[in-house]
Amino acid sequence: MSSRDFYSLNDYDRREIAKLPPQIAALADKYPCEIVNVVDAWDDEPFGINYVPQYVEIYSNAGEKASLCILDRVLTDYTPANPEINTSTVQVIIDGKFAYIEIEGRVIINHLGGIILPKVTVNPSELIQALLKESNHD
Repeated sequence: MSSRDFYSLNDYDRREIAKLPPQIAALADKYPCEIVNVVDAWDDEPFGINYVPQYVEIYSNAGEKASLCILDRVLTDYTPANPEINTSTVQVIIDGKFAYIEIEGRVIINHLGGIILPKVTVNPSELIQALLKESNHD
């Protein structure tokens, strides 16, 4: 699913996107949600050295639901990727800020800086339940 299926750019979005480098702005019609997120994060500073996030979300292919969520070092949600679909976008949100955005294999934003990704605790029974829930939706 492309974000153009559920996100329409408005005039304000288009004015802000026009401020981006042309090769990035050119992706807006195909990946509107991702490019609006690029606009939001464009001037953000990278995370500092040894920054340990409390909350990490990873989205792929403009899903409305995160593919992976980590809260206080605990995996709280995981949606396995469909191996039959190539992932064209990846967005990483760290403590509410877009820290990394990749589109069609090209890194557009990388503000990860000196971040230290947390060691994650996984409850095996909850992980199995999440996997079973996803397989029942197929």
